[in-house]
Amino acid sequence: MSGKTPSMKLADAATALEKALKAVEEAGLDQLPLLEALRGPLEKADAVVARMRELRRETVVAAYPDRSLAVYQIAAASGIVPNLVTRYAREAGLEMRNRRSG
Repeated sequence: MSGKTPSMKLADAATALEKALKAVEEAGLDQLPLLEALRGPLEKADAVVARMRELRRETVVAAYPDRSLAVYQIAAASGIVPNLVTRYAREAGLEMRNRRSG
């Protein structure tokens, strides 16, 4: 794992989680044991996903003032729509860019 990028490590973790979930599904647990099996991992996964989204939002806002990066480039890199990039910037109090030049 030493040569893997952080995004590759996240993708590997998501794949491992997907495999573990499949194993839980295939275990054929009744309702309450299934709910108990999902509770702890969901708490952790929800917290991690919330932090990932928070980090993405912070980074989008940090990248927005760099005029060498077009909004569509920030949107493509972050996996969100351009309108959301602009909304995040507006909510952060950043100066809005002109939509069209000339």
